[in-house]
Amino acid sequence: MAAAVFAARFCVALSVPLLLAGCGTAGQQGATGTDPRLQPTGPGFQSADCNGITDADIDRVVGSDLFKPAVVSDAGCFWQENTMIGSVGAGMGISTWWYRGSDMDTERELEKLAGRRLTELSIDGNKGFKAFDDTACSIYVAKGGDVITWSIQTMNSVTLPDLCSTIEQLATLSQERVN
Repeated sequence: MAAAVFAARFCVALSVPLLLAGCGTAGQQGATGTDPRLQPTGPGFQSADCNGITDADIDRVVGSDLFKPAVVSDAGCFWQENTMIGSVGAGMGISTWWYRGSDMDTERELEKLAGRRLTELSIDGNKGFKAFDDTACSIYVAKGGDVITWSIQTMNSVTLPDLCSTIEQLATLSQERVN
């Protein structure tokens, strides 16, 4: 179930920039311009590749080069876990995504549906929450109309440092760079 939720989010995150490119024309407001729920409530995060996280940050925090960059886009990044199960890649990894106009309640519901435990938190003055289970940990933080999420999912949690500690370090580092 958790892998399915991750895969769905991954596909949506990759397709959102393409969908948004088709919204409206020059001089016209797109669909988000008319929906008050999608209007920024104040200044959001500063733009930075991979929300300020580098490949070297991933290697340092994880303590190995187990994760390789697989997706780098304006919406975020994904580092693929270099692990095989038999002859098939495990398909798990570390990701960070930036959503404009996202609803934190929707994100909470998706994590609850995945069966994860939730706790509220604050990083660098921005409120959010952490969602976790034995094979995944995600942190969501909001500022203005923006939400940034960091997540790690693995089938090999015993071979990695504590998943939530790893994601908390990356989220904190990222917030220092984009807040």
